[in-house]
Amino acid sequence: MRKLASAFMLAGMIGVGFTLPDGSFGETEVDSRIDAIQQELSQLKEQQIELKKEATAAAAAMPSFSYRPGNGMLIEAADKSWSFRHSFEAHMRYNFLSGRDQVGRSQGELEGRRFRPEFYLCVNNCLWEIDWRLDLDGFSNNAPLQRGLIYFHADNLHPAMPDIAFGMDSTNAGPASRSRQGSGGIGAQAEYDLFTANQGFNTGNGNYGLTLTWDDRSLSSIGIPGRISRLQVGTNAYGEGGDGVQVNTDRKDFHAYLSVEPMSQVKNKWIRGLLFEYAAWFCNSDNRALANGCNRMRVRDNSRGGRQTLFDTGANSVGDGLAVQQGPGLVWNIGPYTLRAMRVWERYEDRGTGINGSAVLGKGQKKGSVFLIGHDLFLWSPKGWLTGSSTTTGSILVGTHFERTDVSVGCNGSTGIPCPGTLNSGDFHRSRILLREWDLWYFIAPRMSIGGSVLWYDASNLTNARNQPAHNLGVCSSSRIAAGNCRNGIGGDWVDVFLNWRYQF
Repeated sequence: MRKLASAFMLAGMIGVGFTLPDGSFGETEVDSRIDAIQQELSQLKEQQIELKKEATAAAAAMPSFSYRPGNGMLIEAADKSWSFRHSFEAHMRYNFLSGRDQVGRSQGELEGRRFRPEFYLCVNNCLWEIDWRLDLDGFSNNAPLQRGLIYFHADNLHPAMPDIAFGMDSTNAGPASRSRQGSGGIGAQAEYDLFTANQGFNTGNGNYGLTLTWDDRSLSSIGIPGRISRLQVGTNAYGEGGDGVQVNTDRKDFHAYLSVEPMSQVKNKWIRGLLFEYAAWFCNSDNRALANGCNRMRVRDNSRGGRQTLFDTGANSVGDGLAVQQGPGLVWNIGPYTLRAMRVWERYEDRGTGINGSAVLGKGQKKGSVFLIGHDLFLWSPKGWLTGSSTTTGSILVGTHFERTDVSVGCNGSTGIPCPGTLNSGDFHRSRILLREWDLWYFIAPRMSIGGSVLWYDASNLTNARNQPAHNLGVCSSSRIAAGNCRNGIGGDWVDVFLNWRYQF
């Protein structure tokens, strides 16, 4: 600024000089002063250019900030040497459950279904990634760690290489994962199906292990106009103790998953959104260990308060050997509509004896399966009918699904074939459980929605001793039991209602 002031003063003096009578200044002196002013102005211009360059370089060196709904806030270094991402998932639910409130069948209590901060740190252009998430749910249990993983993104080095994940409570694709629920954060269905959600694999979380994943690989090189969405294999201790806790066995579990979108690159809207998937979980039941993810076959309802066991072979009732859960799935997206269908079954090798020498039934005597078909439709948004998305405020999502679970043990107490460890004792040894669900959601902000779910259950058999499912669910009242009007193994139906608020930052 001082240099600019000096320049203006000199220019003023020159102007004054030109107004003086002839001869006051010589022409040579005037020319030299003009040259000096021009030189100083040129220097000032150069200095301004340098300052601009320095400011631009400083701005370019600053970390960048960005946000994507559902993916959270990203802070990334200018040279991509590191980045930090923070996200958050919350789901609050009011439960209105059929049955007896004195056993926890909630009538209007608020459940913190999900309350999960998520943090991701990337190093060296995300060649390495650290993922840690907290699970602060507390209505029925509270396990602080949701994820604790290290990722080595080897595909950054070569596209044929996989992502390698190792650590505690890893994320894995469960059997027919996308067709099971779609998404717990933005889909319509309230929970995973009754069968797979209650077996050891559940959502595919392992308390420790290693997983290899190949995502988004084109199939055009072999003449297919689509892609492999995900190919995944892993070895973990699935559902066998707390996060990161050692399991005392060398017989680990394995899983494999494949999802393919064979027409994703074509323009035809009717077939472009097809996805096929198949998954399998191979669980080694080791009767020397006390924490096998497949040491029982159990089905429970979807409530978290006063949760009821609808069928159970009993703890540690599966013998030594391999248990296999597998099944195909189908997802079809077209515009605002999504169709989901899946079929999963589980079989047990069940050899030798169970834990602590308990008797087992033998190969193929314990069986379980589920079939599910679901529909999600964005009915309306401010853009009009049959439009909308989870990131469009004002969108209305409706959904419905039907599932059938069949479970059985090959024994019959009345004929003397023992059924060791079963919750159902001699009452019944098989059950058919139906669930019909209707859902309605309204998105009040991107990835934030309020809504309700109505779940209608129908079980062919329920245990009916006092403080057992048929009594607790209201299928049989206390007065009917006292009068002897409710036999053990009675079937019945009941309805639960959820009111929800959920958000993915």
